[in-house]
Amino acid sequence: MGGEESTENYSFIVSLQKQRGDDPDGHYCGGTLVAADWVLTAAHCVTTAAGVNDPKPYHVRVGSLDRTRGGEVAQVDKFVVHPGYQAYEDEGSAHDLALIKLSSTVSKKPAPLASRTPAAGETVKATGWGYTKATGNDPSQLPVRHREVELPVLAPDTPECASGEADGDAWGIREGDFCTGNPDGNAGTCGGDSGAPALMKVNGRWQLSGLTSRAVGDCGTTPDIYPSVAEHRDWIRDVIG
Repeated sequence: MGGEESTENYSFIVSLQKQRGDDPDGHYCGGTLVAADWVLTAAHCVTTAAGVNDPKPYHVRVGSLDRTRGGEVAQVDKFVVHPGYQAYEDEGSAHDLALIKLSSTVSKKPAPLASRTPAAGETVKATGWGYTKATGNDPSQLPVRHREVELPVLAPDTPECASGEADGDAWGIREGDFCTGNPDGNAGTCGGDSGAPALMKVNGRWQLSGLTSRAVGDCGTTPDIYPSVAEHRDWIRDVIG
């Protein structure tokens, strides 16, 4: 929300897809290629309170700004959820990360993992194919073209990062997360952006700093929360080898 269509091609962007109504390539969540056969996404994209989803119906499209064509397509072999994540129906959890093992390798270039968490006052680029208006969950309203918006990083102890008017601290910041603000009160991530990368440019190269987990309240008007990749880099590397 509040962003614009991407013009730069990112080799590592991923759309996690599954049959959705009549669409065999229905977009569910974003993700980031972190190795030739591994994608990082949000744990809540691949779990319910009952457990981890069956990977067989899913596939990914890698490295295309258009989620309906281009790039490389691969099937999903398995989901590996961070051991510290808890799937709740009515609140967010710390460690909202999962790794997707692909059934085959892809040739697109993975994203480098950030070595530090973005600091207050810095800017990250949030990306994805999420809703551009907070008007519900109609998949036909998801953009086909990849979008991005620059968001300011807030101090983790900012009150608005911890709780919102409607839900208290149910969706607020947790251990290992960072938080961004909403320029002009109408900018940020929304449904469909979950799992998609938050990027920072370091020495002229994009690095994966975080991934979209949730908003504290309504899309675009309350802070957004991201698990920090730097805080979870050891786990990521342990899993992907």
